[in-house]
Amino acid sequence: MKKLIMSLAVISALSVGAFAQKSGNEVGKREFNPEKMAEKRSERLKADLKLTDEQFAAVTKLNKESVANREAERKELKAKHDAKKSAYKNEMKKILTPEQYKTFEEKLATNEARRKEGMRKGRGGNHGGPHHGARPENKG
Repeated sequence: MKKLIMSLAVISALSVGAFAQKSGNEVGKREFNPEKMAEKRSERLKADLKLTDEQFAAVTKLNKESVANREAERKELKAKHDAKKSAYKNEMKKILTPEQYKTFEEKLATNEARRKEGMRKGRGGNHGGPHHGARPENKG
């Protein structure tokens, strides 16, 4: 009986390990294509709202413009964020000793890697739950 249980435990452990392994490119990667995204949204609206061909063309054009605008805004925000981050690091470099700054950079790199790993595993962002830093004393 012990051999049977051990065999089942080993088999299940091996199968879980084999199932969990995927190449880095396969894990949660979807190619982002703004034009396809706009077209899919338009197709859904066409079916849901029973759009005429003329309406569908206008909605598709609007959706493509909207997606392009959002993408441009996202890139602009990223550039602003990167500039602020760079300015912050430059100021820290002026304040800290070279050894302290090296440690600071290492900690930043570790935090960034941890954040990316969390996002890769589907845990990116704050979803407002108590496990994301909400404090009971702030509830009211």
